[in-house]
Amino acid sequence: MRFLLQRFFFLFIMFIIQLRFFAFSQSNSDSTSLKNRSYRIADKPFHTISGNSINETTKIKPIPTAIFTGTYAGIFVLQHIGQMNTIWKNRGNFHFAEDGKYALYIDKAGHFYGTFLTSYVLSQSLIECGFSYNLATGIGGLLGLGYTTYVEILDGFATDWGFSPSDFYADVGGALFFYLYSYVPFFQNFTPKFMYFPPRWFNAFSRKPSKMFIDDYSSHTFWISINIHNLLPNDWKKHYPKWLDLSIGVAVRNLCDPLNPSNNCNPQISEPIYSYVWGNPKLIIALDYDLVKLLPDGAPFWNWLKQSLNYFKLPSPALEIGHPTRFYLLYPFPLKLGSLKF
Repeated sequence: MRFLLQRFFFLFIMFIIQLRFFAFSQSNSDSTSLKNRSYRIADKPFHTISGNSINETTKIKPIPTAIFTGTYAGIFVLQHIGQMNTIWKNRGNFHFAEDGKYALYIDKAGHFYGTFLTSYVLSQSLIECGFSYNLATGIGGLLGLGYTTYVEILDGFATDWGFSPSDFYADVGGALFFYLYSYVPFFQNFTPKFMYFPPRWFNAFSRKPSKMFIDDYSSHTFWISINIHNLLPNDWKKHYPKWLDLSIGVAVRNLCDPLNPSNNCNPQISEPIYSYVWGNPKLIIALDYDLVKLLPDGAPFWNWLKQSLNYFKLPSPALEIGHPTRFYLLYPFPLKLGSLKF
């Protein structure tokens, strides 16, 4: 989980960089210029941060490139120094340590999603630096996977952790899917998404033990959102809302370590899956909203923002399959109307 904390901190910083790029860039008022119409995400336009046209060849912009390089390198060095004095402080020989069971493998979905989203953010940054679409995409994916691999290797030398093969496979999967998503129109109909809400908001319990929201796997849900409209036969499309998608999600609620007496694990709440991990695995089928189609177009940065926010899942009607199986009107929040529960 320490990996995901680093990842989301990194993404937050990179998002701030996007605002700086936007301030420095010459904004193009037509975010769907003729030159950019060949770049799409399934049946939707592809938006850049500034709205400027995508270069067919690389023409590096000095100021955005200097900001990107300096900030990326600075974050990397500071984080490395900090982690060498904390989670990697106790070092020894390189070793492997498979860690899938401790969170019932839900963390692997986090590694997949984290690598995918990091690659997206980095590639978008490189486009603002003047890189061509192909070069920005290629380098963005390599940087995303390179960063995650660096973390896994240093984990391998830490006596408290270890190189996790399943973490690495999930990282590679996230990078490969980023490339498929960037170049193969069919795969652009399947968008990875993430949802976080504190478990107490929907009558569940946080993971025991957990120190903060990022290692509270009981609060995370990972999704693949399917662009139904674009997959329908042409004759059917006029009868189906363009913005209405379908999402398939996975989650594990009420994670608990029963070997720790202070956790007070309750078998009536958390299913005994392994001797040292209890929890409630869930499969969720939910309606979803395509924010690019649902929200109106506006300024270039707004168009890019709604494109990027579309990688996060909003509450919607859903069927949660697990123990127990139930229908939600606004997943994951339970609603009660008289004697009816949704």
